[in-house]
Amino acid sequence: MKRTWLLFSMACLLACGFVACGPKEKDKKDIVIAVIPKVDNEIFDQVKVSATEAAKELGITLTWEAPTSNSGQKQKELIENLIKYKVDGILISCNDEVFLREPINEAAKAGIKVATYDSDCPVSKRIFYIGTDNEKAGKICGETLLKLYEKNKRTPNQILVLSGGTTALNMKQRLKGFRDVISADKINGVLYSMEMADFGKDLLSLKLSENKNINGVQLLWSVPVLGGVDSVPALARYMKNGGISVFFDVSKPLLRYIKTNPNCATMKQDFHAMGYNGVKNLYNAITEKPFEPEILYDVKVVDQGNAEEELKLLEKPK
Repeated sequence: MKRTWLLFSMACLLACGFVACGPKEKDKKDIVIAVIPKVDNEIFDQVKVSATEAAKELGITLTWEAPTSNSGQKQKELIENLIKYKVDGILISCNDEVFLREPINEAAKAGIKVATYDSDCPVSKRIFYIGTDNEKAGKICGETLLKLYEKNKRTPNQILVLSGGTTALNMKQRLKGFRDVISADKINGVLYSMEMADFGKDLLSLKLSENKNINGVQLLWSVPVLGGVDSVPALARYMKNGGISVFFDVSKPLLRYIKTNPNCATMKQDFHAMGYNGVKNLYNAITEKPFEPEILYDVKVVDQGNAEEELKLLEKPK
């Protein structure tokens, strides 16, 4: 009986020893999430603010890693460095859905939880996407443009489209959605700014100056006009002469312009939610709690009727 009791006691001690020596749960303050935008601009500033807010609430560390240019290569280099630093999570807006598959998979292999926002990389080991339903947003752009034509009793043709890059999935999806609504014979051409604002301004200026028959402009990427439509003089002249335009994203100067111009509209994305909910969802995955595999947001159409309301929201003190 004594021998049996001794063996039982030793077994209990060993069991306790294994529990004590097991992996220790990581302290919150030691968890590091890196957020990578496509490029540093005022649009992604909204993500930076809300992601930082979420990290502060969670008590974790957040690092903002912006590439020096809008290329997949630069984002790849950032991911490789983050693997070396052994961060716990990466939330990235992908410049190139194909090129970034391998580095994302390498990060996942190293035990890092990787998620995407704004622009996805679905054929990879990323664990979730959070952001705009971009194909649906492209369709809403097309439908909004057609409503503007109908209101002005005009026929849609010679529509000029400005996009961002050729490799980002969100740009591809928006263009696909737009083309589902607007037939190819009505599109004059698609310009690719490569997500460089000044280059986008130059492209718009050149095409609008060359072709006076353009009677519709669709910006699927609107950073060139976030400083105001007047920052692109050729576009401002086109609009002054009765042109029709649909933009993407919001800024104070753009909303002030839309408020006084009935022939245009823009699409509002929820960048605050992408950053805030993206970090919180990724934190859940890192800490092995339930998380959402996909979070999609619809764009909101902003036109002359509600531009004032949206402007007040932007001007409201934080």
